[in-house]
Amino acid sequence: MPLFLVGTIVVASASPAPHGRYSGATLRIPKPISIDAISEQLALYKPRRLPGRQWVARCGVILLMADHDRRGRPMEPALLMMQRAQRMGDPWSGHVSFPGGRVDPSDASTRAAALRELHEETGFDASLGLEPIGRLSDRLTREHGRARPMVVSPYVYRTRRAVVLQPGVEAAALWWVPLSNLQAPERRSTLIWRVAGVPLKLPCVDLDKARLWGLSLTMADELLRIAVSSARQ
Repeated sequence: MPLFLVGTIVVASASPAPHGRYSGATLRIPKPISIDAISEQLALYKPRRLPGRQWVARCGVILLMADHDRRGRPMEPALLMMQRAQRMGDPWSGHVSFPGGRVDPSDASTRAAALRELHEETGFDASLGLEPIGRLSDRLTREHGRARPMVVSPYVYRTRRAVVLQPGVEAAALWWVPLSNLQAPERRSTLIWRVAGVPLKLPCVDLDKARLWGLSLTMADELLRIAVSSARQ
């Protein structure tokens, strides 16, 4: 069950210029990167862990990377993206996110919940190779339809190949996005998101199929900062 910033409806998009906390120039990767280098930086990285998160609703998501195509040929590191299925009454239908969802009573941990949702939403088989390489900072949000806050914990994994995956019932599409597409200035723009009737201009990334924004974009940008750090070593 992907999560996003709380609001009502996307009404417009604008501004071809880069926008947001991390500009295209800031995210420009100076040389080719590898998942091995990113893993090394993640091992040293100290993500923010929100205090008191054990007292609120929890959610885990998976940022899954691959650097070989489905035939085993080397390729640029790419990140698995998921587009939500269209559902009546769901204000986030069709939005882009990472696989993941709310912790169920049967889940041993937030990470376990994220891995369960990865399998349910994408059909990913862990026997294909799934290696944990780090985690990112906790994010505070709230789930649609609930008043209390929720903490989202992102976990970064790698797999051997960018295999073709079949979307589950909650997903409309799954595809692999090269990291260079996420940091390209020409793909950065803005959209309008209304919260309590107030229009807010928010950064987004054009992924051809859809736009990445909100909570998921903040996670992707955090991973990109780490990728940039790895490329500068």
